Amino acid sequence: MANSSGPVSVTCRTEYRLPIHDRLATIASALAIAAMLELVVLTIVDVDPKKTGVAVIATLGLGLVIAAVGRVIDLPAVSLTVDDTAVHLGNAGVAINSFALDDLLSVKQSTELSTDSSMSRSSRADQFRIKGCRYLQLRFSDNPDQEWQVAVIESDPAAAEVLARLRAHQPAKRKVLIGNGSEGNAAGNLAKPAAAQPGYRPADPGQGRAVARIANAGSKEAAQRLWQAACRQHDAILVDYAQYELEPELVLRYPAVTDVSVESVAAFHTALARAQELRSDEFPMSLDRADEYQQAVVEAGKAWAKCERDGRAIGSGLLGAGDQKELSTALSLLETARVSQGSAQADYLDRIHQIVTDLADRGSVHPQQQAFDEIEAGRRRALEAE
Repeated sequence: MANSSGPVSVTCRTEYRLPIHDRLATIASALAIAAMLELVVLTIVDVDPKKTGVAVIATLGLGLVIAAVGRVIDLPAVSLTVDDTAVHLGNAGVAINSFALDDLLSVKQSTELSTDSSMSRSSRADQFRIKGCRYLQLRFSDNPDQEWQVAVIESDPAAAEVLARLRAHQPAKRKVLIGNGSEGNAAGNLAKPAAAQPGYRPADPGQGRAVARIANAGSKEAAQRLWQAACRQHDAILVDYAQYELEPELVLRYPAVTDVSVESVAAFHTALARAQELRSDEFPMSLDRADEYQQAVVEAGKAWAKCERDGRAIGSGLLGAGDQKELSTALSLLETARVSQGSAQADYLDRIHQIVTDLADRGSVHPQQQAFDEIEAGRRRALEAE
């Protein structure tokens, strides 16, 4: 039996009905009802039994034919495949999008059922939701701000295997447990991000070090190793920045790190966009392009270091007094929640969720959906622990 890390690909399919399936089913049901009414009415008006039988059989037969046609038309499906190197997702038979498995940044499962169906035929080319189904929320390093939503059936063993593989490949969050660090400790379930620790220092972008350039590499193999190192540095920058959008504590403590009205934040996004534009799945044929990408990543690293340093120094200083007070309240509640248990902890997290929602609605903070999901997951764990 192949294990979850083997080369065998696994695909889960979630079928859905098209409008034509619904229309044909409605027509077939209407004809079945019409046949019964026909029988009653023709019998009452004393129509010849043979004619009555022919009319009823014809109507009922037409309904059965239409129902059969509806079943013959294949059901489309949302497809999600994971193999040893890539993730493939989309509308099966229409459009499939592929990403390198190593580019996966995060995977979450929606906490609510989708209220509509979106098959990526409109302006949202990243949504493959089906009404009444939960869906996975995926982010990849080529565009960390884009969230791909893919419908899955939770009871499907293939979907469970796909989800397990995806979770095994997402980057680990830089967290440390608080309290005594024991797994059974309720406080330990609310982890504190490393970037929020008192002794944390932003990473050194290496501005003082001479970086070997791809343009000066002595061989193609050496150039490829330098390109791979640039890809790893690029991924590390994306993971570091994502913390400030995804970790509730960092969202509350350092909102200026993600505020594009801050000059250093805007500069970082410009530098990151340039690196994203030059990145490729495979080593470029042109050494000049590979070198250009490497230098773009170096600049993005410097820009990120300044963005993080300046944003942490500003903290919540750009916000109004009322918003700053709410941030302080939420942070105090979070610290209290860490030393609480059960329903008390859940209540604190509920209040934090409401504060973050209000601040986000006013544009004071800029969290991603996963930040809200983290708070909700903590609340559920607290209730389950009672």
